[in-house]
Amino acid sequence: MGDFALPEISPGAAPEFGDAAGAKAWLENVPLANVAAAQRELLAALRTVNRAAVRPQARLLAMEALREAVHFVQIEQARRFSNRALPLAEAENAVFADTVALWDEMRIGYLRCLDAIVSGEAPIAGEAALVCQRVLAYSGLKMFHYHRAWREVPGSEWRALHRAYAAAERLGVGETAVEDWLNRDVHDTSPRIAYVRAILMGIANPHEMSQRQLTFTAYLLERWAHKVEVRSGPPEREEEPPPVVDLGGERPVVRGDGGAVSEPRWLDTARLAKSLRNRIGLLRKGESPSKLALGEDCVQPSCEQWLLFLYRHWCQQRAPRGAERRRLASSAQCCTGIAAIHFQLSGQVFRQPAERELTREEREQIATFGRLSTRDEDEYGAASGVEPWQIEEESVQGLRLRRPAGAPARRYVTGQLVAVRPADAPGFLLGQVRWLMQAETGDLRAGVRLMPGLPAPVAVRPTGVNVRDEKYVQALALPAVAALGAPPSLVLFPGWFRPNRVLEVFSDSPVRVRLAGALERGADFERVAYEKA
Repeated sequence: MGDFALPEISPGAAPEFGDAAGAKAWLENVPLANVAAAQRELLAALRTVNRAAVRPQARLLAMEALREAVHFVQIEQARRFSNRALPLAEAENAVFADTVALWDEMRIGYLRCLDAIVSGEAPIAGEAALVCQRVLAYSGLKMFHYHRAWREVPGSEWRALHRAYAAAERLGVGETAVEDWLNRDVHDTSPRIAYVRAILMGIANPHEMSQRQLTFTAYLLERWAHKVEVRSGPPEREEEPPPVVDLGGERPVVRGDGGAVSEPRWLDTARLAKSLRNRIGLLRKGESPSKLALGEDCVQPSCEQWLLFLYRHWCQQRAPRGAERRRLASSAQCCTGIAAIHFQLSGQVFRQPAERELTREEREQIATFGRLSTRDEDEYGAASGVEPWQIEEESVQGLRLRRPAGAPARRYVTGQLVAVRPADAPGFLLGQVRWLMQAETGDLRAGVRLMPGLPAPVAVRPTGVNVRDEKYVQALALPAVAALGAPPSLVLFPGWFRPNRVLEVFSDSPVRVRLAGALERGADFERVAYEKA
């Protein structure tokens, strides 16, 4: 028997269908227009079929008959948890759980067929390549939807993927061509290609990707995964040590020479690397992405930047870091959003600068407590206060943070503005959430890239001949940092930047500045360079 950890066969199982004709007839009564209900019915039916004693040939044909309906339902349902803040809301998490469960049941159905082939019990040995490709493809689809929800892929899923490919190797069908008509464009595939697609997606830092980047990367892998060979020994004349997978392990790859793994296989990425380098070079010379088969939605300069990102993760031993990180375990306070960060930095509720002067009592409160003690402010502070995180790694350019699972807390998205105050620091540092992932344990992990300089609370408002009585709004100011080549900058609400726009900035007194250029944009902010007008 194969090492596939299949559920036990239940003698009392009463499946809705047991062959292709029965599956097609049953599907006619599934409400595909109501995707939530259809997903539940498909999941319940497959759970029963996968635990029933069904002939392997009939099971294989029934699984093939279900594929198109399952894919339609799954793609629609994924919209309900993709691109959502973490941790997912209860309803979103329930849809995510059902979606990965249905992908798993599709995999289990084909694993039943593969187990029969490996055991020599099935008359479908001639379909071994198709069965292996389907098992690996559904493993990859399950993982892909973990990526779409920015969830950590469990180690057991990587083990299942490796075991399935090991079975394809033993059966001698790893390179056998099969058709998958549910691929978007390229229907020619094989077990090896399906395996490589899952591995390369997993090592490309998917928790750092937007939904659009995930979709684009999957589009590229459908076309380019065939360029990567899986070898039993290291390829010769490699410029970079190739990625190594362990067919007996629970990780996507092990970088290095493979000496520490039990069943090493080397991913020869030489052809893929050459293809990526050629396209990057042509894009730099002005060639259009569409002429390079990169799709109509891929535009410069983001297309070139993304190919370079993928090249570093797929074809280099390790993506280079801008600065060395050191591991540590210390606490930090975090808050998010310009308004809340402004409150924490200023120590008081935001007021229009021209409204009134502070009283002597208010000045004394700020001098003593660092903030005003008013009921309104206390209520505001309760809604915009800090929450505890743990710092796991730090460098001069960034932090890796962890928030333990447990008490209800704020939700986060990639690209979000965040202020972090380490336990040993006198004040907050500004940063942007670059990647986000919810671990198996429920802990939330985030990578934060720090912005140069110490932030200060300011107020800004527009100027111009058509502007009258405009109110100030909160903003944050960062000083120039000559050592890093960083100009003075403002962190503004989205939509405020226009080239050469003149703003009035109020700190101790009003000053007019001209916006010189956008330095970075995030989910809830813009950081812009400025000069005095």
